[in-house]
Amino acid sequence: MRKAGVVITLALGIVLLGLDYSHEVGGSYAYYVQNWGEIGIPNLVSAILAGWRAYDSLGEASLLFTAVVGFYLLLGGKKK
Repeated sequence: MRKAGVVITLALGIVLLGLDYSHEVGGSYAYYVQNWGEIGIPNLVSAILAGWRAYDSLGEASLLFTAVVGFYLLLGGKKK
């Protein structure tokens, strides 16, 4: 059972690595690259994360924190 899960995960990962949505027509890639100076941050990646995607990044961090706390509580919390 465990080997099948690993194989499925690897196969899905290989398929998803082949997909590239960043250069689609109408996508945000071209806009980010052409207008990243309007944020006022000298680094492109930081401008995307701190400027255009700030709320999305905050939501992802909150979701990750909630998942970690939930997993910790599911395992029984702190053992004495």
